[in-house]
Amino acid sequence: MDQSLFISLLNPAVSGMLSLAFLVIWAAKREHRHVLLLGLCYLCVGAGFVLQGFSLGMPFEAAKFLSNLLFFCAVFLLARAVIARQALRVPVFRLAACGIAGMAVFSWFLFLQPDFVARIFAVNYGLGAMCVVIALSLRKARKLAFVDRLLIWLAALRALDFFIRPVVVALFENGHSEQMPYITSAYWLTTSLSVILFSVLIALTLLTTVAFDAMQELRIQSRTDALSGLLNRRGFEEETAPFFDQTKRKPLPLGLVLADLDHFKLVNDRHGHAVGDAVITAFASLLRQAGAGKAIIGRTGGEEFAVFMPQCDLGASRLFAEGLRAALSTGALEGVTPDLGLVTCSFGVAARAGDESLAALFKRADDALMQAKRAGRDRVRVTYIRSEGDSPIDVREWRAGT
Repeated sequence: MDQSLFISLLNPAVSGMLSLAFLVIWAAKREHRHVLLLGLCYLCVGAGFVLQGFSLGMPFEAAKFLSNLLFFCAVFLLARAVIARQALRVPVFRLAACGIAGMAVFSWFLFLQPDFVARIFAVNYGLGAMCVVIALSLRKARKLAFVDRLLIWLAALRALDFFIRPVVVALFENGHSEQMPYITSAYWLTTSLSVILFSVLIALTLLTTVAFDAMQELRIQSRTDALSGLLNRRGFEEETAPFFDQTKRKPLPLGLVLADLDHFKLVNDRHGHAVGDAVITAFASLLRQAGAGKAIIGRTGGEEFAVFMPQCDLGASRLFAEGLRAALSTGALEGVTPDLGLVTCSFGVAARAGDESLAALFKRADDALMQAKRAGRDRVRVTYIRSEGDSPIDVREWRAGT
């Protein structure tokens, strides 16, 4: 096989395989739209290089125009994918402006005033500007893992390559003639090699981010209750553990509220599990609203919930529980069938004493919850430790739901 033909086929082959890899991943996880965009990105790169090396019966100008348009589309798709993955606003206007400007100058020196070197600068500087936009946009992300930082550096290096390589090639080309075989030019050779290098590096980085995202999703799923969307027991304990580790030397106020929906089994038996699921979901939403920004909330059992309140003493935690009980008494659960009637809940409240562990705090709050249920439900029961002499005394009191 001729060396120039091998180079012409190498980029489409590499890009095609990378595109297939991303499309296969997207087929398995279709909610990840950015993976689809990455697959289309590499598909555009491969198609663009096919038209660069083989005209496929098209006129020279048409093949070159379509080929470079595909390159700009590829970088645009790449930008949308990596920026949207970080939940950032995609700078469509700036990306489009770079692409349109590059293609406009390229078209001028292709159709109106043919100049090979000028076309090189137009395309590369347009693509380089888009890579700069990508790098600057990604820097705005709040949380950047190592692979995300690597992607920023690769985007910056790719932009540098786009800006420097045309200058070097122009010096060595020394007035390229349109009649000279394109695939034997220094520009074509350096372009092919740099695209292969950066395509593989960027693809490996992106595949790593996809794997990293999948691991994060699995971790979140293992810590989250599917029905309520709250933390499960494992996730709740993992989220609250650092507060107990950090406060061993200087204990801080930590409150815990346990909630148990009253007569929940009867709800499932009389109205069906669909209604029971609606109650769980609605109550979880009420907890999120009440504890927004200040509490760690979990579903620790079937109808049991836990609310951990950093920097809150017993009084504040009790008021929080009383507020929830009062809200339920007014029918605050949205989306629950009216036939169900009023949904009530029992609460057990405790605050950390000294360097008490989470397990010990949880047990005291659970004991208070059991007392609330035995006392008639729909009420708040509080437990606290009071020192009398050298012996701590566990004191429990309850307040009726009136």
